[in-house]
Amino acid sequence: MKLISNLEWKAFSLGDLFYFDKGNQNNMGALQDGKIPLVSAKKCDNGYKTFVSKNSKKLYNGHCITLNNDGDGGAGLAYYQPCQMALDSHVTALIPKVSMSKYTMLFIARSISMQRSLFGHGRSINSARLRIFKLMLPVDEKVQPDYAFMDKYMKAVEKRLLTQYKAYLERVYDINRQGGVKVQKRAGKASL
Repeated sequence: MKLISNLEWKAFSLGDLFYFDKGNQNNMGALQDGKIPLVSAKKCDNGYKTFVSKNSKKLYNGHCITLNNDGDGGAGLAYYQPCQMALDSHVTALIPKVSMSKYTMLFIARSISMQRSLFGHGRSINSARLRIFKLMLPVDEKVQPDYAFMDKYMKAVEKRLLTQYKAYLERVYDINRQGGVKVQKRAGKASL
């Protein structure tokens, strides 16, 4: 795989890659508990606020990116969403215009989030700002977004992280199997 630092990059208009669909859930007090994720403009937990029941408002299909328009410090954050969801009115769904893998959209979501400093409480994302929003992406030999590289790169990141998590869990398992961490007290100090 090519090194990310050796790639050619180009600015692309977000509107050339995605359709925009602003969320429609605006009466949070009327929502009933359920199994459908409600994505809001949170800065953590993939934007998930709670789980709700279907109501009269539109549900959004998964396999898209959500972009926080404003919110609790999360303005400009983008998340890949794998499943059907309800969207808070402070979030915009970015629906791909061309076929993209989950991994490509994870790469793009990260590229969008890298520009979050452009937005904040006093400068939210609106339809006019979305139309002019540009992001840097690696390009292929035709100077088009290199979706194949983005896919391969994010798969490698996932594999590396899963390897780290597996090693961590194996250490935890070994510690628990051996009866936990032994703490010895010496001269008023604890040592492992």
